[in-house]
Order: sequence, then structure tokens, then C-alpha cells
Amino acid sequence: MTIAKEGSSPPVHEGGCLCGAVRFRIAGDPVSVAICHCTNCQRNTGSAFSVNVIFYKPEEYTIHGEPAIYDDVGDTGNIVRRVFCGTCGTPIESRSVFSAADYTVIKSGCFDNPSAFAPDSEVYCVTAMPWWLQGIAVPRYERFNTASISAEEDAAAKAAAGS
Repeated sequence: MTIAKEGSSPPVHEGGCLCGAVRFRIAGDPVSVAICHCTNCQRNTGSAFSVNVIFYKPEEYTIHGEPAIYDDVGDTGNIVRRVFCGTCGTPIESRSVFSAADYTVIKSGCFDNPSAFAPDSEVYCVTAMPWWLQGIAVPRYERFNTASISAEEDAAAKAAAGS
């Protein structure tokens, strides 16, 4: 992860899909890099988990090409918009339309340099594969890490879930 010095331009990260039809550019530092073990991310990635690079109100975010969109429903009952390449199927982004609309969540594997983003937490560990062994010393949460979202977003998610 690159940290911008005060007064300098924010770091710019680029990436895209497997076939090259969809490319993106995002400026800023991520607020978190989380391994997500929820069943929807497992199905979306076709893997045991998703590694998500989370930006809060990035200074720049552009997508080139025509990504496809699938509206999924998360455990809060809110829409999670899955953005992917309609040609090769590469997952690009997950957008929490209502509960965390100010966040941009990019799948780490589609960055040109994914090694720049080391996970700092794991979420939805309650549905992690039983064979998964935590590979690095990061905080782990049974469900969502509410410390990474604002009180307003947490309240909206709880209200939508009926709790």
C-alpha cells in the first residue's frame, strides 16, 4: 500500500479484467483490505473467500469499458451490486448500494499490482471454510466489522435487517 505524503498527489492504482475489456483507475489509499468469507463472496469469486480493497470516497474512480452488473442481496437485506466483466466474468467491484454507499470495494486480484494490498482483517469468519487456516495475524470477526463503518451506516444496516 502506498501512502501519499502531505501535499502530494494521492497514489493511483490501476487494474482490469482477465480479457482487458474492462479497466479501472482509482486514486487514494484504501481504508482497509479485508478477506471476506461470506457465502455470497464465495460464490461471486468461485473461491473460499474474496480479498476486498476498500476505499472511502476515493478522489478519483473511473471504469473504462462496459462492465456487467448483477444486483445481489447481502445479509442485511440491502443490495450489493456486483460489477464484473461481461465477457470474461472477472469480478471487479462490490457496491453496497444502501448500507455503505460511500465506499468503493475493489477485488484485489484485478489490480495490476495486487501484492500492494495486504489484508488487515477477515470478516464473516462464521462461514469460512473449515480447512482455512489464518495465514497472517489480523483481527478476525464472526460477521461484519462494524468498527470500519460509521455509526450512521451501522444503524442503517441494522434497521434494514430489522434489528
